[in-house]
This record gives sequence, structure tokens and C-alpha cells, in this order.
Amino acid sequence: MLIKLPPRLAACAGLVSRGGVLLDIGTDHALLPCFLAEANRVRLAYACDVAPGPLSAAKADIARFGLSRRVIPLLSDGFKDIPADILPAVTDVVIAGMGGELIAEILSPAPRSEAVNFILQPNSRASHLRRFLHDRGFQVASERAVIDGRFAYTIINAKFSGEPVPRALSDLEAEIGHLDPADPPSREYLLREASRLKAAADGMSRSQKPSPEAEKILNLSNQIAAFADKKS
Repeated sequence: MLIKLPPRLAACAGLVSRGGVLLDIGTDHALLPCFLAEANRVRLAYACDVAPGPLSAAKADIARFGLSRRVIPLLSDGFKDIPADILPAVTDVVIAGMGGELIAEILSPAPRSEAVNFILQPNSRASHLRRFLHDRGFQVASERAVIDGRFAYTIINAKFSGEPVPRALSDLEAEIGHLDPADPPSREYLLREASRLKAAADGMSRSQKPSPEAEKILNLSNQIAAFADKKS
């Protein structure tokens, strides 16, 4: 049985190490770990979710695809309930389909190992996640955007380096991350972010007297749009 993934999960799957051990946090229906196990891209995968309902759906899919020996369901609140003997073998961690703030919260107790490949797909507040990674000693190896239906997502590939942080990210750096405007989906993502911020600034201006905060947001929107139109 050939498992189909939506574009955002297919992009995440493409960043997982071949032959490794995957920890998929917030697995929902376990489609990503099942896809990778069926394709023999991973030796073993753990499908983790905090709620019994989604985990039951994951178990049903694992059984339906005949992958019970390769994909192991785990009830866990992020890393908090992962058995200690499992973590040393994990090579890749995927956290996809959540807000950037929640992903950062989940990552706070994550094992600080330079050998672990983190693949992160925030649905919102990507700038918050980028700041967290920068401040906590994670090195972003790559970032790309993907268009999935009506939505645009960014996917961040990072590893823990433990290197000292020389300075804080600027607002612009936190918004654009490592996206390349020469890549069409990344440019589209950046333009949508610029439009979102402009709408927020316009809304603030309509609801109250002109404020420095609204001007700041509008200026940031213009900077992102200008960056998106750069030719690399």
C-alpha cells in the first residue's frame, strides 16, 4: 500500500535521515512515520501524541498499513513521557502542524545532542520559533517553504550546536529566517507574511490613533516585501 502525504508532510519527510530512528511528536494519524517506514527510509519510528484520541487513530493506521513492528505509538506530552532508553537511539525529530510557540515549548526539554536532526513545521508564529532556536543554541541548516492547498508553510531543519549567541535576531531576521526569495514557494510565503503584517498594522490604525507600534509593524511588512522581491 502506497501512503500519500500532503505537500507539507512530504517536505518534512524529505529531510529525515535515511536509515535512522524517527520521533514524530504530535503525530495525529501517524501518516509521516508510516510513510517513512513503508518506504524503508527509517529503521524504526515512534508516533507520539499527547491525547488518547489522536493516538488511537494513529494505532488504527499503523495496524491498517501493517507496520506494527516498525512504527511504535507512544502517549506523551512532547518529550516529557518518552522512555529514557528510547532517546539515545533517536536520530530525527519531527514536530509539525503546531504553532511556533508550542513547538518552542516542546523543544525546551528536548535532548541537547548535536547528532539529532530536528525538522520543524510551524503553522503560525514562525518568528517566535526562530528566535527560540537562535537563543537556545540551535543552528538552522536550511529552511524552505511549501504551498499546501490554500496555505503556505515554512519548514526549518535545525541541529543543536551549543554555540554562544553573539547577538539577538532583528525583527526582520526573525520574520524571514533562512528563506531564499529566489525559491518561488519561499517568495510566496514571504509575501503572504508581509500582507498579514500589513493587515495587522492597518487594523491597529483603524481602531485607534496612529501608534508607533502600528508604524513599526507596517515598516516590517515593507521590509519583508522588499526582501521577497530581491533576486538571488
